[in-house]
Amino acid sequence: MAKIKKSKKICPVCFDLIGEDTRMKIVGYLRKKPSNVKEIGKHFALTQPTISHHLKVLKKIGMVLSQKKGRQIYYSLNKKYPCKNCSLFRMPFKV
Repeated sequence: MAKIKKSKKICPVCFDLIGEDTRMKIVGYLRKKPSNVKEIGKHFALTQPTISHHLKVLKKIGMVLSQKKGRQIYYSLNKKYPCKNCSLFRMPFKV
């Protein structure tokens, strides 16, 4: 009989943040490369203010970092995010 692996716990904070489908997709997209709001917007049927709102929420909790380059702000996943060992953070996301 095959041994069933116990899954790690999912952090309630991460689950709540990623519970919003759009945020989950944005995190999946940012896994590929750092991007600005305009680049992210090309892949989603959302307005720039809506994408900015979701990025603001992700940044506030520390999951996303921002870096200003000229007039653009580039967002990337925080590799030192406290919950990076949370099983939810390693799940594959479809973009």
